[in-house]
Amino acid sequence: MGILVSGILGPMKNKTGAVIGRIHRGQNVITQLYIIKNPNRKRSDAQLATELSFGILNNFLSNIQGLVDIGFRKKVKHNSPVNAAYAYNFKNAFLDVNGQIVLDYPNLVYSVGNIEGPESPVLNTDGSSLFLSWDDMPQSEYCSYSDLATVLVYDPSEKGDLIFENVCPRSDLSVQLDVSPLIGKDVHCYISFCSANEKSRGDSVYLGKTLVSVPLELA
Repeated sequence: MGILVSGILGPMKNKTGAVIGRIHRGQNVITQLYIIKNPNRKRSDAQLATELSFGILNNFLSNIQGLVDIGFRKKVKHNSPVNAAYAYNFKNAFLDVNGQIVLDYPNLVYSVGNIEGPESPVLNTDGSSLFLSWDDMPQSEYCSYSDLATVLVYDPSEKGDLIFENVCPRSDLSVQLDVSPLIGKDVHCYISFCSANEKSRGDSVYLGKTLVSVPLELA
């Protein structure tokens, strides 16, 4: 039974009907009656698949949170950059491989925006070095020689990564990176550009999957 502490217009304590009255941090609060769902209720296959997908994608985004925080900063309205990236990626993030849900790495992005990506990018590896190159492009508001390249090298087996942030200007047309910490790993590579003042960013671009091998002199 609910108790009206100071008459019909005063605060209420305890439960009456579907509401609960209480004092919280000095304020008189009336809340909906909480209904505890049956914890033993069996979840459907669709619910289990959704939970699994949520965990897989969130693990990927959380592992590169530094990139995501910057790359999705302008997409945030009422949530975090990671949540915004999750909502943006979810529709195209998964593949069904022999009944298993796996990430579709070529369709994942860690950054979105108007700055142009690389023109005809090429990815090569030689031992513990990774080589990236791209073609020259006409200059415009969203494509400048001074734009800075960021490269992500992601190892899904260890959920580890190497991030080379603002590693070179677009005008270099190529970059060589030391990826020796990931020797022996199949890695997924991405690149994105931002303006020289880092205020504008572009979509990240998937470059491909490659094996980081042992240098010949060490083999």
